[in-house]
Amino acid sequence: MSARQVPKQRYLAPKEAASFRQVLKLYETHQYKKAIKVADTILKKYPEHGETLAMKGLILTFLDQRSEGHELIKLGLKNDISSFICWHVYGLFHRTEKNFDEAAKCYMRALKFDPGNGNILRDLSLLQMQMRNFDGFVTSRKQILSQRPEIRQNWTALAVGYGMMANYDLAESILQKYEDAMTEPAKPDDTEHSELLLFKNWVIYQRGDIQRALDDLEKISAFVLDKLCVLEYRAKYLLELGRLEDAAKVYRKLINRNPDSKEYFVGLEKATGVTDNIPRRKVLYNELAKKFKRSDVAKSTPLYFLEGDEFQAAMSDYLTGLLSRGVPSAYVNMKPHYANEVKVKAIEDFVLKYLSTVIADSSNGSPSNGNGTTNGTSENTPSTYLWTVLYLAQHYSKIGDQTKATQYIEKAIEHTPTLVEAYMVKAKIQKRSGDLQAACETMNQGRELDLQDRFVNSKAGKYYLLANKNEQAVNTISLFTKNDGPGKGVGDLHEMQCLWFITEQGEMFARQGKIGLALKRFHSVKKIVDDWWNDQFDFHQYATRQGTVRTYIDLLKWEDSLHSWSFYTRGAEDAIKMYISLYDTPKSARAAAELEGLSEEERKRVIKKMKRDRAKENKKLEIEKVSEKDDDPLGKNLENTANPLEDAMVFWKPLSGLKEWESLGEEIKKRMDVAKEPEKVVATA
Repeated sequence: MSARQVPKQRYLAPKEAASFRQVLKLYETHQYKKAIKVADTILKKYPEHGETLAMKGLILTFLDQRSEGHELIKLGLKNDISSFICWHVYGLFHRTEKNFDEAAKCYMRALKFDPGNGNILRDLSLLQMQMRNFDGFVTSRKQILSQRPEIRQNWTALAVGYGMMANYDLAESILQKYEDAMTEPAKPDDTEHSELLLFKNWVIYQRGDIQRALDDLEKISAFVLDKLCVLEYRAKYLLELGRLEDAAKVYRKLINRNPDSKEYFVGLEKATGVTDNIPRRKVLYNELAKKFKRSDVAKSTPLYFLEGDEFQAAMSDYLTGLLSRGVPSAYVNMKPHYANEVKVKAIEDFVLKYLSTVIADSSNGSPSNGNGTTNGTSENTPSTYLWTVLYLAQHYSKIGDQTKATQYIEKAIEHTPTLVEAYMVKAKIQKRSGDLQAACETMNQGRELDLQDRFVNSKAGKYYLLANKNEQAVNTISLFTKNDGPGKGVGDLHEMQCLWFITEQGEMFARQGKIGLALKRFHSVKKIVDDWWNDQFDFHQYATRQGTVRTYIDLLKWEDSLHSWSFYTRGAEDAIKMYISLYDTPKSARAAAELEGLSEEERKRVIKKMKRDRAKENKKLEIEKVSEKDDDPLGKNLENTANPLEDAMVFWKPLSGLKEWESLGEEIKKRMDVAKEPEKVVATA
């Protein structure tokens, strides 16, 4: 080791060494202030001890003294660059900063100086899973398993790694070796063992060996606590093996357990071979509807495959039941059929006829079943008329006839002026008609009828945003939020990660040309989605320790599709287009364009108006703040960025693997290439 590499004060006296171990324990138990005091006693005697400096720096970062802590960590590393503790600490610091790539590099350096350190290997493996570096993860977990083969989660984690790599042969082999190594039988209530058995069965299925998966399932079923999962797996395996009669029996058991699961009904269709045979399919659903009288799936599914008179008959029975009982969701249940014009006409004819029958029967006091008869067995209620005209209002609004929709919704409101849903439907009709001002006022009328309904409150807030009425939206939504911070409820909605409000508000600011505020909201959306991505980190160790492996794999798959979610793509697309616009037309050019061609007097008037508008904005700063620490409430720093294309790339990068967003990425890259041309010319010269 050269003189340059010799650590300063590497070794501590026994007393200080004991104190350093105490610092580590206090850090692990989150007693940060005590840990700082103990570290200071060590540093009084050994002021250049790298590991103590690094630990003190790490602890300071947890006490919100990040910059000071970072400097101490770097100083500690400088004083003892060959210490695995210093490198591990630096990795932990980067991990808290969500800088996973740098954290992984630090862990790798730490392992060079202490190759068998289990804690560092564990932390490295968690980062590798976070970054989807499955090869690295498997390598790390192999080392951990070789050190501690007696711990179940070490076997599970390695099997998960192979599973994520789609190397199901090795995943099964690892799980089988663990089972063979078990010295004692699992307890009957051991949920972790139960989940491990199901995970192994899932792995066998993923290998494509369905018969063996079924045999294994029958073998383990007595030891598995999740009996529903056993039934679902058994039904799926039998179906794929072509044992249709056996599969049908299992699907019938599942439907008995849950007659509202569409998945079970589809499985039964396939098992009974009726999917492509409409007459047999109809018989099956008639049988199921009689047996499960409360199952909406059994009654509504035939509407998807029946046509003509058969559809008319099934639809009449189904809608009669909904409208006669006054089911508010009648229109929502029928909405999927509005893609078929023939079915839409049949629905319209029936509901109009049904309404005329209800009106006629109510005028002579006879109960009706909606089909023109008055047999005294109808389920009609006094509210049947109300929900029928409400349905027609939604129906006509959906097919684009807002005039008729308005006529029917007015009838509903006249009949029951206190029905919140009627005002919500009327507001939607007005929105579709293009009258956003009236729509938000109507929605607010509905809100005022039930001030305790948070859903209606949210709808009213959304409609205010659509009408570009930010202050009313914030005031409305703040009725259900904590308002002890800045910006009324805006700060609380950011803290609660309320994406719909932040996205809608960002789009409103974009329509108003308030670029800074719009970008500020879209950056908030990105931060929230990024936080959800980062939050999975806590589950990499927890899930394998608790044995919830199948759910964990589902989580990983969900996280991988997170940035394709509409809330992110909406905000990202708007932000990218704004940044491209900022690049194409810089602020100075926009300002010059506004003044171009004006006389001196007009220029002065425009500049004066700009100053007046800026003063008004400054008065509203408080309502735009999202936190006490918000030092850029109007987003001016974002709007005045010196690197708009680089900022656009930050939003586009998570979308780079999605085909529908390739063109937007090309737009950014094209401009970036053009921007580099002058640099090439200078370099050539």
